[in-house]
Amino acid sequence: MVKKWFLIIFISGLVVASCVLEHKFVNKTFDDMVDSLYTFKFMLESSESNIDTKENIDFLENLHSTFHEDEKILRMLIWHTGLKDIETSISRVIAYVQENDYTEAFTELSALIDYCNHYSLDFSISVENIF
Repeated sequence: MVKKWFLIIFISGLVVASCVLEHKFVNKTFDDMVDSLYTFKFMLESSESNIDTKENIDFLENLHSTFHEDEKILRMLIWHTGLKDIETSISRVIAYVQENDYTEAFTELSALIDYCNHYSLDFSISVENIF
């Protein structure tokens, strides 16, 4: 009888621990991404007339490769259409920066920040997300 209770408690603890780790990973990933995007937004605002600099493009390429590394794990935790939206949005920002189109790059960057904040909130531990 004690073995059954121990097993039930152990499995319940394992499930809770995995949920907490999932929450921490997803939130850390999207928080880091949003921080990087705000940094890039500041970089865009400071060079409004000439945004197709090597520094800006390298920053975005680095952000894109970092997202690809995290995406391997995120694919197990988040629906694929959400990740595809983020991937597409990053690619659009890169293309607009390479074309030196400030308005479109800034608009897409703002949408990307909203996507990341939205997905981060979807995986936060709250009563709203439980029910």
